[in-house]
Amino acid sequence: MDQTYRIFGLTLASALPLPSPSVTSVLGEIMPDVTIDYGQTPDALENPRFKGVRFQAGSGEFLLRVDGVARYYVRNGNHITIMPEESAHEDDILIFLMGSVMGALLHQRNILVLHAGAIVVNGKSVIFSGSSGVGKSTLTAGFHRRGYPFLADDLCAVNAANGHPSVISGFPRLKLWADTLKKLDTDTNNLKAVRWGDRLEKYFMPVETVQGEPVPINSVFILQTTNSGSLDITEQKGSEKVNLLVDNTYRMNFLKGLGGKKDHFKQCAALGSKVRIFKTVRPTGGFLLDELMDAVESRLHS
Repeated sequence: MDQTYRIFGLTLASALPLPSPSVTSVLGEIMPDVTIDYGQTPDALENPRFKGVRFQAGSGEFLLRVDGVARYYVRNGNHITIMPEESAHEDDILIFLMGSVMGALLHQRNILVLHAGAIVVNGKSVIFSGSSGVGKSTLTAGFHRRGYPFLADDLCAVNAANGHPSVISGFPRLKLWADTLKKLDTDTNNLKAVRWGDRLEKYFMPVETVQGEPVPINSVFILQTTNSGSLDITEQKGSEKVNLLVDNTYRMNFLKGLGGKKDHFKQCAALGSKVRIFKTVRPTGGFLLDELMDAVESRLHS
C-alpha cells in the first residue's frame, strides 16, 4: 500500500518507502500532488529535445536509466514510474529518486531548483550552493550541528514567485562522506551507507526538517575553492548575482530538454534582485570548517 509524504511542499503517494515521516489526514484520504509507483517505462522518448549520457528529456517527459539499478520515467510533474532491474537494491533506487529524478519533477513543475543545502537563521533561510564536492553538505551539516534548523541538502527548491523568494523544505537527510562525518565527530556505525559511484560510499544522516510554510531567503553563499590558503567572502552585485544562480541550478541540462529556460532565467533574476549573494572562496587544501562557519555567521549579522 502506498504511503503518503509531505516533501518539497508537495503531497507524494509512493509505493517506495521514502526517508521522511508519512502523513495522514483527519479529513480522510489526501489527494496526492505526485504519485510514485513501480511499472513499465519506455525504452526511449519518442521526441526528446535533449539527450545526455543517462537521460532523455522532452516536453512534459523525462527518462533516466541507471545501469544495474532502474529506469525512471517522470511525466507532467505529477507522476514517477520506476522500473527496477532484477539485481537492484531499494537503497540504490532511492538515491537516484531523491536526486536527479526529483530534480526533474520539480523542473517540470516550474520550481526553481538550486544545487544547494539550506538552513534557517533567525527565521530566514540561508542557502549554500556550488559544484559537486565543494562542501555544500559539509557546511550545511556543520551549521545544523551548531543548532541551526535544517531545510535541504543537494536539492534546494525555491519558490521565487509572489513576493519574497523562499525555500521549501526537502528530504530530512544529509548525504555525507565518511571524512566529513569524522570532522563532525559522528559515528558511521549507525548510519545507512549508500553507493555513490564505483567503490565509493556516502552515508545518510537523518535530521529534523523544518516543516510548514516556505522560509523566506536571507542570503545565498556560492562556494568555490582556490589554491590560496585564506578564506574570502565577497558580496556580489548586479548581473553577476543572476549568472551565479543560473550556473548553480540543479541539473541545468535537464531544462534544455524539458523547456522552461526563459521562466527559469526570470526566476533567477527575481531571486537575485531580492536577496544578498556572496561568492565564498575557501582553500582547496583544507576545508577549515569552523573558520568558514564563523566567517559566514559574521556576514549574516553584518
